[in-house]
Amino acid sequence: MEWLKTENAQRLTRGEAIIEPFYPGNFLKEGKDKHSNDFANFVFLKTTEKDIRALLSSQNDLVPRLRLRHYLDTNGNKAVVSDKMMHEFLEACIKYRGQFEITPPISSIEVTDKVRIISGPFAGYEASVVRVQLSHGAIHLELAIELVSGVMNIRMSNVDKNKVTILNRDSADAIRTDFIEYTQNHLLSILKHRIDREQDVDVNRRDADMLTRLYRYRNHEVKNEAARNHFQALMLICAHLCRYTADEEQLRENLLATLSDINQRSESKAATDTRAYLWIALYISTQNPVYRDALKQYVRDHQPKSQKLRGFVSLIRKGRKV
Repeated sequence: MEWLKTENAQRLTRGEAIIEPFYPGNFLKEGKDKHSNDFANFVFLKTTEKDIRALLSSQNDLVPRLRLRHYLDTNGNKAVVSDKMMHEFLEACIKYRGQFEITPPISSIEVTDKVRIISGPFAGYEASVVRVQLSHGAIHLELAIELVSGVMNIRMSNVDKNKVTILNRDSADAIRTDFIEYTQNHLLSILKHRIDREQDVDVNRRDADMLTRLYRYRNHEVKNEAARNHFQALMLICAHLCRYTADEEQLRENLLATLSDINQRSESKAATDTRAYLWIALYISTQNPVYRDALKQYVRDHQPKSQKLRGFVSLIRKGRKV
């Protein structure tokens, strides 16, 4: 699916909605349930029929030979899968781990992942992924191993599941304990590229791929109220950058209701910080200067220590549309 990453990078630079892929094969493995492999070879794309037809007629050599087939409902009409139904299917793939064996593919490995080395002179050691390099279909890693005397970096070439195993993820797209911070870091980088009008194709390709990955977490439940509000603000930014208009409108309505509720019932420091994140997302989504001015006043009054919060405000101060 390298062609899809390239296509999304181009759509991102044109300000068009990116195509969100979902690979059930990353979650389902034959073995524990006779039906677990039914969808293993399917790839689901969130897009429109118009965009699919444009891809089919594309002269891009990277796009494989695709065929468009429609399933019909009982009335003979084209079957339509709603976002809600697709979300439920995705959640079922991830949730029912008792029925399916979840196997994170090494191809999904990322910087900051924790791994255990299985073979070689450092077998048994745990390490952090410092750098991931893809070359000629092979994966090469730079790993940081914590030793008694300090940290040592090593390189591993042609990495596969027999050499390392991923420790900190239950699946290729598992919810990280540090997910909010993880999302903040990537969104800050992506926003900076968009505001600076980054033209590098490889950078835009990575950004588009990361956006689809981040936005896949949108239905995750966050129990802590402050964290949940922050999480929804980040998802609104993702929906805006992905150009998912319907999702963006719904998330924006939710955040406006949350903001109204906070304004009526709380003046705590935590509530003030939550407002700041809601203002950030709402300004990015609407370009309403009221939210930008509120953020500037917040920084002047409270001098927030969070570097990420300051980073978002600094980007917003540039006043450029993203």
